[in-house]
Amino acid sequence: MGNTTFDGVLLDTSFIIRLLKTDDPLHGNTKAWFRWLLDHKVPMHLSTISISEFCVKGSFDQLPLRNVRVLTFNWQHAQRSGEFARNLLDQRKDEERAVVINDLKLLAQADVEPRLSHFLTKDQRINAKITQLSAAGVQLRTTVLDLNIPLAEVLGLLNFPEQE
Repeated sequence: MGNTTFDGVLLDTSFIIRLLKTDDPLHGNTKAWFRWLLDHKVPMHLSTISISEFCVKGSFDQLPLRNVRVLTFNWQHAQRSGEFARNLLDQRKDEERAVVINDLKLLAQADVEPRLSHFLTKDQRINAKITQLSAAGVQLRTTVLDLNIPLAEVLGLLNFPEQE
């Protein structure tokens, strides 16, 4: 793993969904991450973009807002996500509108904000985008954590079963 110092973590929409959906296969790992971040006093941030995505099928009052900080999408994030998209999107006709997908907006937020060192997501497609960005010469400051990989494996911890 790249950066092992946790200054702050941006939580993806997929993280919140799995945290609240107890029958999801990744719920246990998501809960472990949430507890670990709380126990280690690592600030967790939730983008207004993720809140919007969540509210498509969920309700705003379901969000764990007392445990996270809301991060608004600003012009610096927009500028960086535009740079990412420019490096990833195919050449388009002048009259076609380029659309920046939310994944890139979230990645840009995590990369621009100095208080965020990590971006926690289950979306494995983000790694392909990061590889493409790297090949285009774009350097990322943030470390992406894959929610599909158990917390203990990522952090190199001994994984003892929880005591009830």
